[in-house]
Parts: sequence; C-alpha cells; structure tokens
Amino acid sequence: MYSTKRALALAVAVAAATATLTGPAASAAPSVPRTEKASVAPDGTEGDGSSGGQSISADGRYVAFRSNADNLVAGDTDGTADAFVRDLRTGTTRLASTAGDGNVLDVSLSANGRYLAYTINPTYDTADNHIWIKDLKTGATQLVDDAVAPGYAAASGPAISADGRYVAFVALHTSDEGPAGDRSSRIYRVDRVTGERVRISQVPGEGAWKSAGTHPSISADGSRVGYQFFVPYPSRGDWSDAYVRDVPSGELIQVDKAPDGKVSDGQTEFPQVSADGRYAVFNSLDSQLTPGDTNGSHNVFARDLRTGSVSRIDGADPAAYTAYPRLSADSRHLAFGSAAPASDEARQVYVRDLRTGRTALVSVAAQGGPSAEPAEFPVIDRHGRTVVFSSWANDLVSADAGQTDFTTHVYVRHLK
Repeated sequence: MYSTKRALALAVAVAAATATLTGPAASAAPSVPRTEKASVAPDGTEGDGSSGGQSISADGRYVAFRSNADNLVAGDTDGTADAFVRDLRTGTTRLASTAGDGNVLDVSLSANGRYLAYTINPTYDTADNHIWIKDLKTGATQLVDDAVAPGYAAASGPAISADGRYVAFVALHTSDEGPAGDRSSRIYRVDRVTGERVRISQVPGEGAWKSAGTHPSISADGSRVGYQFFVPYPSRGDWSDAYVRDVPSGELIQVDKAPDGKVSDGQTEFPQVSADGRYAVFNSLDSQLTPGDTNGSHNVFARDLRTGSVSRIDGADPAAYTAYPRLSADSRHLAFGSAAPASDEARQVYVRDLRTGRTALVSVAAQGGPSAEPAEFPVIDRHGRTVVFSSWANDLVSADAGQTDFTTHVYVRHLK
C-alpha cells in the first residue's frame, strides 16, 4: 500500500512548477459533493450574527465555531459571542461555552471530538483572557492554569491534542514583572494530567524587544508544537518566522528556512505542524525557500522536518496568492486559500491531493464555479473528505440566493 507519509514526502520533493490547480476533481465515491451551512438555527434558518473560527474533529462529524448569533440554540440570551459544536450527522447544534462569562474569542476541537478548548473574555482587556476546556461527553469544564511565569496570567489561541491531554496556547504578558527584554507573548504547552507547563517559544534575541509568539498548533500526541514568531523592527525585512518545538528533546526547528540554509527574507504566517509531527505547512513571502520564487506574493510551502526538503504549492498560476494551509491528519490532503493576482476574482478554498496532485475547488457556488465572494480559513478532516470554511458569500447554498446582509457564516463542503 502506498504510504501517505511517502506521498507528502514526494510532494515536498517535487518542483513547485508541477503543483498547479487542475480544477474540481471528480468524486470516486457514489455521493455527489455538496455544501451545507453549519451556523444555522434549529429550524434551518441562518444565524442572525457572524460566525467563524472553525475547527473540525478528525472523523469530520463535529464542527466547532464561535458565533455572535443568538438563535443557534434555544435560550441563548446573554448577548455575547459563544462557542458552539454542530453534529453534522444528526444536524444538531449545542452551546458549548457554558463555563466563564464574556465573549468567546476562539475555539479548538480535539481530533477525537470530545474536548473543546476556547478563550473567553468578560471585558475588553486582554489581561482577562482565559482558556476553558469542555468535556463534551460528561459536561465537565476545566480552567487552564495560565499563570505560567511572573507577569503572565492570561492566555488565548488554544490548540488541543487529539486526546485532549495537552493544550498549547499564547501566554499573554499582563504586568511589569519578568525580564525587561522578555515581556511579550509566549507559547506554552500544558499537560492537563500532570500539570506540567513547558515554554515552547524561544527567549528573544538581543534587540528583539518586541518578539512575540502566536498561532500555535500541536501534533496529535502533543509532542510537537508549531508556532509563528513575530520580530517587529528586525534588522532585515523578515519580521515573522515559523518554528516547531520537539518537546521531549527540546529541539527547536525553524521551518521557513531554505534547504541550503539561506536565512528568511520575508514574513511567514499561519504555520501548522502535522498530526504525526513530521511535516510543517505555512505561507510565506520568503523568496529563497524554493528556486525561482519571483512572484512577490504569499505562497504555501510544505517542509519535511525529517529530510529538510521544501516544496511550494502554487495556485491557479505561479503568480497566484496562496495562504492559510491546513494539512489533513493523514498528511495526504492540503486545504488552502488562493486568488489570482491583479484580478477581481475572490479568494477561494481548494484541497490538493498530495498523492495524485489533483486539486478540488471547495468554495463552489450552488450554481457551479467559484463563489463570487472570498472564502477563508479552511480546516479539514482526517482523510480530506470534509472541509469547513467561513465566508460572507450568498451563493454557496441555494437558500442564500438574493441575500445581501454580508454576514460571515460557517460552511461545510462534503467532497465525498
């Protein structure tokens, strides 16, 4: 049997010029690809507030998201943004943010679909950001201990491991305590069983007084954590890089680095470490990661952390903007956003099969073809069968035709 790990390794080794979009691939399954809206009320009407920040279980059954809507479940009268989990099999939605008061800022659903991590804030002060974990099976809740170091007593941006044991997050500096050169946001990983807290992000170098860690991701077993590291006002044009920390060994790997060792010359964003910890995907303006990168735009890259090889994943043409990559847990399918340069075409969501090289359009209008409005921030299930994204488009499902409210909703594309 062809290994999916070998599939991604092969994709990483192939020249970027061969990785072009081929349009929607025909489904091998008897079912027809379809799109449904997840942020809907019990009677099927759309949510009356914006929704986004989606996360999906590995089997594609559950979708978590945050929403300002108050009609998604009965009795939601608090007037704040909440966390919801929708069961795509039964078509039911539950309010999940039952602990903590205030607005939900972000969510992360464990791969097994049992645990939901979310950040909540009762004020407009980031010092009041805290992360809760909800056991969706028992209903139990746990406040994550975010007092990780002197001067740090708040957190946001959780990423939870497959079984819910480990949580990586952004630790926020909330006071004047701590070393003067090390008071920006950091990445930590907490073991919910033992209580162990591990600092993931590095100590800023000399002169990098505003360095900050953000956008954490975590491998399925929690042993590796990826993140973005900001360095405002750097000595070169690169103000943001991507790293992966191997927690057991302590090794820190810079992933936006050319195989020949050239330093990065452009910012990198939205890194993700794969479920098995072997690969990292990200988008970057760096022009030195692969040969012949002259489009001056953000591109999606995949790095094999074992071999060090890097591949660029092009859009509809080599000059196209590509971003927001998310890799399926089997490392075979890559979801990302792309838009042609200097055109009126809205950014679309695609999925690349890294074994076959075929690419499917995900943000398909109900009448066929690409949606007329942008689609963003895709997440993907274990086998690339289900992709969830957000959009304010009114042409993705037939029921939206003619609507002009431009409210962002969460959509699910069933590819198989």
